[in-house]
Amino acid sequence: MTERYSALAQIYDRLMYDVSYETWADYLLGFLKEQGIGKGERILEYACGTGNITLPLAKAGYHVIALDAVEEMLFIAQEKTRKKAQQVEYVCGDMERFVLNRPARAAVCACDGVNYLPDKDALRRFFRCVHTNLQENGLFLFDISSAYKLENIIGNEFFYDDGEEETVFWKNHFDEQNRMVTMELTLFIAQGSLYERQDEEHIQRAWERAEIEEMLSETGFTDIRAYGFLEKQEPKEREERIQFQAIRKGTNHG
Repeated sequence: MTERYSALAQIYDRLMYDVSYETWADYLLGFLKEQGIGKGERILEYACGTGNITLPLAKAGYHVIALDAVEEMLFIAQEKTRKKAQQVEYVCGDMERFVLNRPARAAVCACDGVNYLPDKDALRRFFRCVHTNLQENGLFLFDISSAYKLENIIGNEFFYDDGEEETVFWKNHFDEQNRMVTMELTLFIAQGSLYERQDEEHIQRAWERAEIEEMLSETGFTDIRAYGFLEKQEPKEREERIQFQAIRKGTNHG
């Protein structure tokens, strides 16, 4: 197996053709504006990937520091940023341990970043790190693929996507005891007249809303709210993606 996302990075944007990142970014920008976080403020984005949320945030006038653990993703994000003549600070690092030189006004983690945290210790480290990286009254926005989605829609299923330049096979197994879904991806990527095979394994944790809210409270966040994705209403019983909002309180000693 190759390193997670190192091969997938090459075709990630093509595979996500059905995702409206502009709509997603507008949704997040609404939260920022509601909290009075205006242009020029520093925003730390975790698990930024190829920059699909990063670029709209930068376009809206924010000073974005974008973090990801996968260099291949960051290379693509940097090239897209250059082509759009925008300014973003990209950092390759571990979201459980990265510390800013000075706190940001808001932190964002979109599209399953938190699902990749495998256990409560990792979740606690991440939330503590976010707390350190935020100013007092700083806003924390993130989403998860719901436990319902990972167990009932993604788990124990087989998918494939056959494009003009790539074919992806995606086999999943859900472990009920550990609340983890293992996703085995086989990618065939066009290299001239031939196809190169790459294999990756992704593991995501099915977090319950109550677990997330308890850990946020434990690590110093207040005004914790959960919404159905792209809404401002309580998540439905079978919600596939849940959006969280929390406020960092207390003096920052980071």
